[in-house]
Order: sequence, then C-alpha cells, then structure tokens
Amino acid sequence: MTSRGNKLRGIALVVGVVLVLAGCQKTTGGSPTASGGPSSTGASSASATPSGSKDPDAAIWDPCTALPDDALRTDGLNADTKDKDVAGVDPTGWKVCGWRSSARWYDLSVMSSIVTLQQFQQRTDFEGFTQLTVADRPALRYTNVGDDKRLDCGVAVEVPQGTAKGSVLFAVTTRLSVGRLGEPCDEALRHATDLAKFLPKGGS
Repeated sequence: MTSRGNKLRGIALVVGVVLVLAGCQKTTGGSPTASGGPSSTGASSASATPSGSKDPDAAIWDPCTALPDDALRTDGLNADTKDKDVAGVDPTGWKVCGWRSSARWYDLSVMSSIVTLQQFQQRTDFEGFTQLTVADRPALRYTNVGDDKRLDCGVAVEVPQGTAKGSVLFAVTTRLSVGRLGEPCDEALRHATDLAKFLPKGGS
C-alpha cells in the first residue's frame, strides 16, 4: 500500500474512534461535525468549562500544545510530522493530535476528551479490555474488533478535564506499507507511560 493509502487508513481509524466514542457522550458533550458545521453541547461539557469561558472545549487538555517536541523525539516520535487535521472533521469535545514514529512502522494518535473509562469500556466496537495503571492513574488497554492481525492497539488513561473526569487515548496504528515490526500494545503503553507526566494533574 502506498504512503497515501497508509495515511488515509490511519486517518480513518482515528476518525472512527472519535466518532464512535462521541456516541458515549449521551449527556456529556457534542459529537464531531463537518468542519464549520453545528454541534451540540451537553450539561457535563459545560461543567468542564472554566468559569467565565464560553468555549465548551476550553478545559480539554490539548496534546498538540501540551506535549513538547523534545519529549516526543526522546520518546521515539518524529515531532515534525505533527498533524491535528483529522480528515476535515471538527471533533467537538475532543482534542486530537498525531505523529509518525521514528521507527517508521507505526503512527501514534493522542486523543483527549471527557469520555470516561467506564463509558469507553461499554463500547462494543473495541475488545480485549485490560485494566492497567499508568503513572498511578487508572487506564485501559484495548484493541479494535475485527483487527485479527492485531495491527493496532490503544491505551486510555483517566485524567481530569477541568472539573469533569475524562480520558486521554494513546492509539498506535501500524503502517501497512511497512508492516508490524513490533507489538502495537507495547508501544501504546510505552508512550502513555513516558508522556504521562504531561497529562493534567489530579484525578483518582
């Protein structure tokens, strides 16, 4: 598969996760909409907004600005490949960013929202949920239903998002043009652990 095909596949997976998890937010936020389109915002999303702010997403931790380039490079990611454009979709209630690994066989997407681990675990689109602890925080490892070759894997870490509880997902996507040269779940957990010090402070 061409590099363009790999990128489109990776974007599709990220958008799929964002759209699927938006379904968890029955009362906690809006769903992603076409860029510039309308979106809805629930009560819990509003409660996460800092006092005086009219932006419901203002309290959501942003991986694109919070993760330093030097830390990304040290962790085996190509900081120059940062991409916050998710196929023209405006994921209201989410902050999303991605990088290509220096090893070049996978991409890492970091997705931040007010979806809780409990809500996340209720989804039927994911499987293989394993409870973990990442830097003293509750976390879940998961795989995608239908991914029989286990090309992709993610780790969701509980974080505070303003006054609400939420999560940050570290999702590894194998680049098909290269193939799996390691264990995606190991890489997802490694990145989550190494970059946890930049996550919002507090929580359980």
